[in-house]
Amino acid sequence: MTTSFKTLLAAATLSLSLGACSTDTDTTKNADGSTTTTTEVTTPSAEQVGDKMEAAGDKAEAKMEAAGDKMEAAADKAGDKMEAAADNAKANAQEAGAKMDAKLDAAGNKMDAMGDAAAKSASQTKENMKAAAKQ
Repeated sequence: MTTSFKTLLAAATLSLSLGACSTDTDTTKNADGSTTTTTEVTTPSAEQVGDKMEAAGDKAEAKMEAAGDKMEAAADKAGDKMEAAADNAKANAQEAGAKMDAKLDAAGNKMDAMGDAAAKSASQTKENMKAAAKQ
């Protein structure tokens, strides 16, 4: 990564210094009909190039910050969705547990009632047998 960063920095420096040059071209017609072209190249100072590089770095940093903020917001949103799904699953499990408890209680009450009815029936049968034996 270090090598590629240095290469990128060197390329950016070269690009800025070459792109920062300005030229001024003047074409003049001479009396004999020929033309003379004069080109003046102005090369920026190291300070000017440094300022442009710093501005480019600041712009890249701002873009990276914005991208990081977007990623963080997306991660937060995904986390919120996962928490909501977990809460929903917990509520569903509690509801299912309550329904199961109610069904088990109802089944237990039914079994108790059947047991009571069987005991009552046995007692009645015993009394009927005693009464029949006395006759």
